[in-house]
Amino acid sequence: MKKRTLFSIATVLFCGSIQAQEVPVPNAEEFLPGPPSFNSVQYIKDYLEYEWGKTERDTELGTQAKKDFFAQTANYLDEFSKVVGIELSAGNTPNIYTLFDYCMTYGEKAQAKAQASYFSLRPYVKFNQTTLVPTYESQYKDISSYPSSHAMMGWLFALMLTEVCPDKQNEVLARGYTYGTSSVVSGYHWDSDSYAGCLLASALVSRLHSHTGFNTMISSAIAEYEKKSGVTNKKRSSVDDAYFTIDELPDAYKYLPEPPSISSSVFTTDFSAHIDGIIARSTDDGALAKQDVDDSADYYCKIFSEVLGRNFSKSTTPQLYKLLYTIYPSAGDATKTCKAYYKRLRPFVQLNETTATGGTPANDPLRDNGSYPSGHACAGWLYALVMSEIAPDYQEALLARAFKYGNGRVITGYHWQSDVDMGRLVGSAAYARLHTNNDFMEQLEKAKKEYEGGASIRAVKTDEDSTDIYNLEGVRLNGMPTRAGVYIQGNKKVVY
Repeated sequence: MKKRTLFSIATVLFCGSIQAQEVPVPNAEEFLPGPPSFNSVQYIKDYLEYEWGKTERDTELGTQAKKDFFAQTANYLDEFSKVVGIELSAGNTPNIYTLFDYCMTYGEKAQAKAQASYFSLRPYVKFNQTTLVPTYESQYKDISSYPSSHAMMGWLFALMLTEVCPDKQNEVLARGYTYGTSSVVSGYHWDSDSYAGCLLASALVSRLHSHTGFNTMISSAIAEYEKKSGVTNKKRSSVDDAYFTIDELPDAYKYLPEPPSISSSVFTTDFSAHIDGIIARSTDDGALAKQDVDDSADYYCKIFSEVLGRNFSKSTTPQLYKLLYTIYPSAGDATKTCKAYYKRLRPFVQLNETTATGGTPANDPLRDNGSYPSGHACAGWLYALVMSEIAPDYQEALLARAFKYGNGRVITGYHWQSDVDMGRLVGSAAYARLHTNNDFMEQLEKAKKEYEGGASIRAVKTDEDSTDIYNLEGVRLNGMPTRAGVYIQGNKKVVY
């Protein structure tokens, strides 16, 4: 406790600006679905995973789950040291330790706020059974199971390390995901608790990134890692119109679990969710899901305009549009290796059905494209995290809309529920990776200033019949524009 207190003081001195202004943690109640009721399809999956977890307690997974139960900063650092390849500790990597300790503090706050909103009996309490770590059963029996703190912290630290040491991104993401599995094996949490914990972690990362002091901490941790490891990670884009190539992004195949096979008991929950989705097609959610098939940058601007009550578009917010447009390839590429490896059949193909938009196994262009994980769910969650960093006061509304956007893929029949669930995790991994790219960070800053009004389009009055072209600062060009962008001509905004 004394060591943690000293490092907490160091964090205040190192990052005084962020400490002086308390960072409000995300309100999970406004964007997470909450624990499933005991008569729901999701609970059936929770029960099946709980029973599976008990069978793993005498295996290597059980041994790891015991270690993962003890959630102190030093324990997390020790476990991640094994995959990063250098000693992460207070003595050897003080900047990384300070970053972890700081994230732990805010993770605990986010967890406490979520547990105050929801109460769910832990598995061992509901069934009056013993856990893998019985010593602490009485301590936790009256504390809500939802969401899982272990899963949240594991995924939170994995996202942080994806930024600090992107050369080890797949390894740290795989290890981070394992913390959620461990909480199920131990009997302290349901599977839905673990998944919710991961989503809450991604929301917290976005919220922290909206504060300059936190970004300074990340930069110091990166410099420390590169000095200790001898690795210098690339910090600029290597291709035009995208921030990363597919090989540079986290490989979802290497850190996600495999999709449930059609013969498994867990698949029954996917099938049941699919049936519920078909029923929902005649509702307002069904109508929205059909619109949400669109995944273009223009459509995302439309969605965010509705959520924030602002007009986002290529002409009115060119910096934001450029940011979203350049992110787009990464949103799709982040799922491609996993899709190609598993080649999971989409529901409408597997069941020979028609989608909500009229697609069939014979004519739909996505019929041969792998279902797992969902690219739409990935992109929706990724974009919402980015927008939350730009407009943190609207974070919960943005994430709630993104959550619904992903679930629309189940309603339309293009994806199984497990595709959508894992797609959001891929989106959060891609979000973390984007922060290692200076081109992204610079464009993000331009989008922030534009949103805040610091780089808004100026009113330029010209003759309606004039062929002269002006830039957005009101300066007349000598001839045609030499760079693509938004200009003023004939008293109208035009795009060249």
